[in-house]
Amino acid sequence: MKTKTGITLLMVLFLGSLITVGFGQDLDVEKLIEPDQEHYTLEAATQNLDEVIDPLLDLFGFYSGGGLYHTADIHGLGGFDIGIRVITMMVKDDQKPPLPFPNNEEVNGGVFRDITLMPLPLLQASVGLPGNIEATGRFFTYPIGEGDKAGNITLIGLGAKYGLLQNMMLPRISIVAAYHYLTVPSDFDFGNISCISGAVVVSKGFPFIDIYGAIGIDYNKFEVELELPDPIGPVNKKFTKQNMRYNVGLKVKPIPLIFIHADYNFGEVQGFNVGLGLSFR
Repeated sequence: MKTKTGITLLMVLFLGSLITVGFGQDLDVEKLIEPDQEHYTLEAATQNLDEVIDPLLDLFGFYSGGGLYHTADIHGLGGFDIGIRVITMMVKDDQKPPLPFPNNEEVNGGVFRDITLMPLPLLQASVGLPGNIEATGRFFTYPIGEGDKAGNITLIGLGAKYGLLQNMMLPRISIVAAYHYLTVPSDFDFGNISCISGAVVVSKGFPFIDIYGAIGIDYNKFEVELELPDPIGPVNKKFTKQNMRYNVGLKVKPIPLIFIHADYNFGEVQGFNVGLGLSFR
């Protein structure tokens, strides 16, 4: 009964995240950064852009590094796990900044102006390789926009985990690194987003539960290329941002091969992750 309850809860969170992710119109950054007519200059548009992009960098870094691990244990050669993760950023007030020169007061607060929790799902699979190494792949895609201005936002991630200490009598320690790339339909003129994440993970396993924690960093690179009406014209800028990540979590193994995990992130960007998966050692 407890297992079924946990699986049901996770699926509810997952379906809820699909509903929340439908904020495609807010990814129309051109509309968000267009300044009012009194300040219709490149400088004003760039100031609006800075305020809009900064919380998005928080989201993409948190999303890329979130749910990346649930143990420091390494799968043996050919061992694997596959499952779903729901990564949820808690949106703070400073991630809803007032724009310096809004063309429309309704867009003040940027992308997350009406949001307090931002859950996003993804699929993840890992496989054990020789040399105490584990490879990971991650994928997410979802339709955004409406009518002629529609498409799919897609995230692809590749990662690796190396076991530093894998003595079953001691806490296990591993290093995790991953690279993610996000694509958005060209109609949104959103630019290119990439993220590098790394962490040191420590875990201790028991018969039915594992306890884990990690310290990590997420580094984002965002290249924006927009076109506003004259006299502003092109608005091009490169952004980078890095955030530290600290998290603690618990993995429950209610029946053989099945696991459920949850962890809380209390770094510069706060939130939590939950996951459900199948693992074969």
